[in-house]
Amino acid sequence: RIHSMRQLGGTAEAGGTYIGAGYARVIGAAQRHGVELADVTPILEFFREQDLALDGELIRQAEWPTHPANDFPERDKQHLPWTYHRVLTMRDNPLDSPSEWLDAKHAALDVSAHDWFRSLGLSERAIALAYGINASFGRDAHDVSALLLLFRGAFSKEQRARSSSESLGFTARHGVQRIPEAMAAALATGVELEHAVSAIALEKDRAVVVCANGRRVSAGHVIAAVPPPVLRRIAIEPELPAPQASAIATLPSQPLTQVYLAPRSRFWEKDGYAASLFTDTRAGMLAAARNRDDPTEVTSLTAWITGENAAALDRLPSPPDAGRAVIAAIETLRPAAKGQLEFIGMHSWGADAYAGGAWAYFRPGEVTRFAPVLGRAHGRLHFCGEHLATASRGMEGAMESAEEAAAAILENA
Repeated sequence: RIHSMRQLGGTAEAGGTYIGAGYARVIGAAQRHGVELADVTPILEFFREQDLALDGELIRQAEWPTHPANDFPERDKQHLPWTYHRVLTMRDNPLDSPSEWLDAKHAALDVSAHDWFRSLGLSERAIALAYGINASFGRDAHDVSALLLLFRGAFSKEQRARSSSESLGFTARHGVQRIPEAMAAALATGVELEHAVSAIALEKDRAVVVCANGRRVSAGHVIAAVPPPVLRRIAIEPELPAPQASAIATLPSQPLTQVYLAPRSRFWEKDGYAASLFTDTRAGMLAAARNRDDPTEVTSLTAWITGENAAALDRLPSPPDAGRAVIAAIETLRPAAKGQLEFIGMHSWGADAYAGGAWAYFRPGEVTRFAPVLGRAHGRLHFCGEHLATASRGMEGAMESAEEAAAAILENA
């Protein structure tokens, strides 16, 4: 999901925040369509400035290795809770390449991340620290397949190998959303917006897309690039095969809500902790946005809230109520912030009817059950999206799957 917004004279990204230096498809698309990319390497060191809030206590990074709450194995005590599971899925990864995650020889790894962490010798407390706070996929380590995390770990390793020493990654000047907008502008007939698709009818020599407003579009082929929570609301005739229909009906998407805050002062200098915090509260991960021209300047703060905490915020009556809840959590943790934060906006991917979540994930057992059938073409209907990528993640994965869908149509043209 990509969504760029103008805030406080800068650009805030609700999705697609970072373009890896090895994202060849995304970078190529930007270059072809004249979208200027900006190197983020100079400001990455500032994003590493983050402290921990655990059980109501603020803990500086330097204090963590010897802190009594640190239950990581002795050789790994220097790793922080927000990086440790990624360290493990790169260091102890049996996949030689990202695409191996779907090989039958690795099917035994389609267990819970919890069970895989236990196989490495981690205690229950260590697992809760490593994957029980602001989880990227699912509620906790019981709710996600280890094979998915290992796929991401193998992809991260590959990306690091492809990155040059000069540049680690990019963003798009004026927002990553400029890339798909430029791609759309290059189409001869443009993109039709404000048409909610309600049905897809597949006939012998054509496919018909039916919209809720009565609009009907006929074509030789249809590519559905919508995520599973949206696709399962679209009637498809003839019906999908039962295994594929079950996969689409079942595959979950990650709740993610972002709350945007403007600081009235540099209160973090008053209490001596980093502006950014990784918390076990409903404030989630509080990330300081930086001025690209002067990275020492914090322009705003974004609370990234996932899982059950995100769903709980989405149930509140209004965005300002969610903002007040997040600000209250921050003020409880750090009194120096009291009265120093202003709510300026919110974006919920989970509450977005046309997203249903930030990204898809596989629960234990679902990689081997769903991945082989999820993206299969159904007559003249083809599928793509980040959840169907087999060798890449994120935006690069979305473009990988789109290329494959287009190639399949061209081969049969």
